[in-house]
Amino acid sequence: MRKIILLIFMAMFCSVSMAQHEKFLVFDFMKVADNQDANYWETETFWEKIHAERLKSGDIKGWDLWSLKPGGAEQGYQYVTVTIYNSAVSAMDPGQIMEAAQRAYPLISDTDLDSIIQEGLKSREMSKRMFVTRIATTDDDFKMELGTVMRMNFMDALPGEYKAYEDTEKEYFLPIHQENVKNGNLEHWALARVLMPSGSKVKTSHLTFDMFKDFKQYFAFYEAEAEMDVDAKTKAKLDEALKTRDLNWTYVGTLVKTVKYQAPDKDK
Repeated sequence: MRKIILLIFMAMFCSVSMAQHEKFLVFDFMKVADNQDANYWETETFWEKIHAERLKSGDIKGWDLWSLKPGGAEQGYQYVTVTIYNSAVSAMDPGQIMEAAQRAYPLISDTDLDSIIQEGLKSREMSKRMFVTRIATTDDDFKMELGTVMRMNFMDALPGEYKAYEDTEKEYFLPIHQENVKNGNLEHWALARVLMPSGSKVKTSHLTFDMFKDFKQYFAFYEAEAEMDVDAKTKAKLDEALKTRDLNWTYVGTLVKTVKYQAPDKDK
């Protein structure tokens, strides 16, 4: 039943979301051995220029590289790249990457470009790819800069609670996050639905993101949250909300590279 529901949602979003200007994102989670960290950094620095060309051509709307914590060898992934698209179709088709590479490095031959790309693959293991669509966010004007801190929560809606979970996030938690943004305790919050992969063995149906300008704001927020007292009515609603999903895992990421649209300087 859950698989059928996911297929319905995918069909609905392929036909409707583009009109709603929803953003689609592809998350590539990387495992990088300790002795490959420097090589991996060089690989992503090489790719950064290619992604800049993809942005110019309209193939993508942005690209980010995040360093993840805890990120130990036995704790999953060390990095995640996030590529942003404006439609589900473009997210499924990465475009002419080799042409973008040729534009980024015009003095390097195609043979050498291919060799560099293949060598870079050895610096990491791309262990997981997730296609997601953003379905709810706070109303804010936060601009992610290098050093931005993101708490990424892997959520799994329980059987029969898929819609209830999304409704809970939108109707209950979103106003709380919006108030935190208003008060300067949080910069941005978003809820994303996982489109692929899907199935009973996939333990992540949604992702939520808490964004902070730095670790000082991050720790202040969670210290205040831990000490927060709530009335009995609010606690009862919170307890009911938590029954709709499992929080399977959390990473804290730091934005270390980004390619994004820069508005022209009007003074130039």
